[in-house]
Amino acid sequence: MEDEIRRSATEWTIVRPPKLVSKPLTGKYRTVVSGNVPRGYAISRADVAHAMLTALDDPATLRQAIGVAY
Repeated sequence: MEDEIRRSATEWTIVRPPKLVSKPLTGKYRTVVSGNVPRGYAISRADVAHAMLTALDDPATLRQAIGVAY
């Protein structure tokens, strides 16, 4: 699926979370552009949503895969 997205002419960002958990928003997580977060084993759905919204305004994430985890 990522290969198809990468071939697209549209603006895109891929977000790669590890295990999703049902916990509240913390706003405290790590991200890695073009990679996965080392030793990042879980993240809440709320924090993934926060990371996705934050990536919208970050030109460094355009046409990149972003790892996000605690």
